[in-house]
Amino acid sequence: APFHSPFEGTIKPDHDSKRKLSPLTHLHKGFLTIFQEESGLGAWNRRWCSVQDNKIYYWLYPEDEVNMNKEPHGEIDLRHCKSEKVTVASRLDCARPNTFVLVILQPAQPGDRNSIISESNGKTTQTKFLLSADSREERKSWMEVLNKCLQSVHSWSH
Repeated sequence: APFHSPFEGTIKPDHDSKRKLSPLTHLHKGFLTIFQEESGLGAWNRRWCSVQDNKIYYWLYPEDEVNMNKEPHGEIDLRHCKSEKVTVASRLDCARPNTFVLVILQPAQPGDRNSIISESNGKTTQTKFLLSADSREERKSWMEVLNKCLQSVHSWSH
């Protein structure tokens, strides 16, 4: 635990990778439009997103999250976020309003390659996620929640 933490003792994490996501543990949920690569081109896809367990999980529809038999369409692991804060996308990166950026740096996986959103050097892969909220207020809300998650991740990893 961090030096300033009031906790003492040992924590034994549960490593059950098949654990179902609990709808009660989410920090935030709603629609985001995610810039993704599709067949070598960029496309914006609207997804239902939920922040849980220091990850952003996303599905095609809200009811897919409720249906516990449906796996998420994808996830963004905030524990691998390169920056300490989520930032608003610059106009050079994206002209779409209410867009913010997450840069994820993780160990390279077989099949990783350079693309319009990812760069891989064989050891690590860096992916730049552009996520767009429906309004300025929603963007602020998403960024606040994600920055709290990143603050927690960084304080526990140091």
